[in-house]
Amino acid sequence: MEKSVERTQRTFIKLALGIPCGIILFVFIAWGGWQAYQRWEERHLVRRAAAYLSGGDVKSAALSALRALQLNSNSARAMRIVAQIAEQTRDRAALDWRQKVVELEPHSTQDDLALADCALQFGEINAAGKTLASVDDGGKQTAAFHATVARLAKARQDPAEAKNEWGEAVRLAPNDESYQVQFALSCLEQAVAAEREQGLALLERLRNSPTHRSAATRSLIIDGVAHRQPGEELRSLARDLQSYPEAIFTDKLLYLGILRQSYDPEYTTYLTKIEKEAAAKPDDLAALLTWMNANEINIVAIDFARSLPEDALSAWPVPWAMAEAYAKVNDWSALERLTANSNWHRFDFLRHAYLSRALRAENKPVATEREWAGAVKSASAQSQSLLLLTRIVFEWGWKNKSVDLLWQLAKYPEVQFEALHTLYLQYTKAGDIQGLYRVLSRLAEIDPGDLKVQNNLTQVSLLLNVDLERARKRASDLYRKHPSNAAYVSTYAFSLYAKGDIKGALRVMSTLREDQLQEPSLAAYYGFILAVAGEKGKARKYVEIGKTAHLLPEEKQLIDRAEAALRQL
Repeated sequence: MEKSVERTQRTFIKLALGIPCGIILFVFIAWGGWQAYQRWEERHLVRRAAAYLSGGDVKSAALSALRALQLNSNSARAMRIVAQIAEQTRDRAALDWRQKVVELEPHSTQDDLALADCALQFGEINAAGKTLASVDDGGKQTAAFHATVARLAKARQDPAEAKNEWGEAVRLAPNDESYQVQFALSCLEQAVAAEREQGLALLERLRNSPTHRSAATRSLIIDGVAHRQPGEELRSLARDLQSYPEAIFTDKLLYLGILRQSYDPEYTTYLTKIEKEAAAKPDDLAALLTWMNANEINIVAIDFARSLPEDALSAWPVPWAMAEAYAKVNDWSALERLTANSNWHRFDFLRHAYLSRALRAENKPVATEREWAGAVKSASAQSQSLLLLTRIVFEWGWKNKSVDLLWQLAKYPEVQFEALHTLYLQYTKAGDIQGLYRVLSRLAEIDPGDLKVQNNLTQVSLLLNVDLERARKRASDLYRKHPSNAAYVSTYAFSLYAKGDIKGALRVMSTLREDQLQEPSLAAYYGFILAVAGEKGKARKYVEIGKTAHLLPEEKQLIDRAEAALRQL
């Protein structure tokens, strides 16, 4: 009896302990299963988002990726897809997503490079440089790294550095033809004939590539036109290009343009063919009318438009091309009728601008300014709209308005470099050193890693005699880090002269090679320093060479002072 009671007690004890343990075990298993399901669902959603994105369904891709992030807020794979979508739609939130991925995957070179490329897309040049500098040594030995550095160099307007980096990418990935195309294009931007020939030869070879033949042939044609290659060679290239199955409509316009320039009998027939082909496609029709405008056959464009139905002429972007045609022939009443009572939707800022131009030509100043204000206000909502407006009014010769717009654009990170470099070219052409100082100060502020900008800012500061302490320090630092860079040597020497150390300036300039000293912009400074140092016999040669350089008014004053010193006994 006692044994039976003991067995019963043990049974109850086992049940008392086993049931809770079983419940706990069941909860753990259920929780683990739920977690496993969530991980599976997350991966499934990410794969589906990637498939949607590759198929062009951006909306569904975004929904799937965001659902994956709801399941796992630290899903780097989902964040990459959201970042890709933001990049495609030019949404600056892409930068935040790329940064989060890098924080989650701190040792991923691929994600570092994606962040740097994203920063370049949105004009964050300094951020791109810092990201690239943080890549580990192993990552810096990859072709992808050098390709991104090349894009950074291009953004910094440094074609020589871009070429070197594309060359390194090709060396590390010799079978990647996309790198070869970029290397060839960077060769075409060089001043040395041998480097250009290298690029042309590579593009010619890439014409045998099924995936890159169009890009290679197109680049050869554009370069050939710019360098006035024989018409027969260009015609042969253009004929091949427009015959490729993957050719786009603008390739046909390239062929049409070459036929016209060479007075080929085929031109009229081919133009008629192109007109028929373009009539039913608004984008192609606008491209054809724009081509006619650019080739100064605006009357032909307007006459051709008269043969088209109204619905074809009202489909965007055809009204824009027609507005430009009327403006080219000074038909202001027709331009006013086209733009006065219509709606160009998200391009309505262009309608306001063209209407403003018509009213200005008709001497209606109040209405002109009203429409112009409407154009600027409407365009200011998006940087790309403001950039387009700036390019158009610049072509019209509205200098003051285009400069004002460029300074507005300098506030938008994604286009500020393009705006500032355009301002730099305008101020350089105009010899406006105050404008240059303003531009260079802004460029140095947003990208302190651009040594070329730092050097130019230093030079301008010395010429203007402003902020001299910092200018001298920058000149000294650049010279110490890069003592073989001729531009930095010249700037440092001039800073020594400005401080009263003429002998030191002469000593520093004398470290340059003779071929460097004969470069006109450097010769101007060397000749000036020689003249004020009393070495008149040697100075004359360099002063004469320096006079051939494109100099700012303040630099011309240095030449005048040098010549005055040379005239003294």
